[in-house]
Amino acid sequence: MDDALFEHILPSQVVNTVTGTPFTLASEVPLAITLNGINHAVMMVSPYQLDAFIIGFLLTEGIIQHHRDIHDFEFLHQQDAIIAHVTLANRCHQPWQEQRRNLAGRTGCGLCGIESLHAALPDLPPLDAHPLPSTPALMGLREQLPEWQKLNQSSGALHAAFFADRTGNILFAGEDVGRHNALDKLLGWHHRQQDHGKGIILVTSRCSIELILKMVRTQQPTLVTLSPPTTLAVTQARHYQLNLIHLPYQQPPRVYARSC
Repeated sequence: MDDALFEHILPSQVVNTVTGTPFTLASEVPLAITLNGINHAVMMVSPYQLDAFIIGFLLTEGIIQHHRDIHDFEFLHQQDAIIAHVTLANRCHQPWQEQRRNLAGRTGCGLCGIESLHAALPDLPPLDAHPLPSTPALMGLREQLPEWQKLNQSSGALHAAFFADRTGNILFAGEDVGRHNALDKLLGWHHRQQDHGKGIILVTSRCSIELILKMVRTQQPTLVTLSPPTTLAVTQARHYQLNLIHLPYQQPPRVYARSC
């Protein structure tokens, strides 16, 4: 996607009406997603990495199984909104139509719009066993975060999700006003990579059940969070054999769930 198409909705300086001091605010815009010409969802997003976001979003919703299930993207802007026309493979269209639900756009609760308990807590296959990262790899993550959070440094108010290799070197970051969106951007990016394999995914937000399900659907074995998880997140992480680790500030990592 060419970000130049959306320069008019990228972060810009706003002047404090009392002091006259300029400052930068984060961008948040409606993204309307259509699948094969049918309206699917309107999400509130930061207008960056949108192709990766849509791939990750459709993967974690169970609509596609592979990024090649998306045949084409077309992004258009309409006033202060973005429209994404996505062409899905025929094999994905009918199953999506059968499970289609009225999905409310969200930056907070990741289960809004779900109509049944089974959809909220699906019965997914557990992950394969995967070793925990080493303590040195985990302890070295925090010091790398500032150089990867460029948007947050300029405007604040943005969540981030990071991918690090097994030694703890961060290779990519997805940033967004929504914590679920940031993780979807990261997962969409990683799904298209051929040479990074399994590693460590770190999120700056709290960890609740929907983040666990996104990890399981995309077969990611290790989630590290900067805030503690909820009890349900821990229960589900143990059920699915996900490595779930909290990284407190200036304290040793806390392992809440492990796969082996």
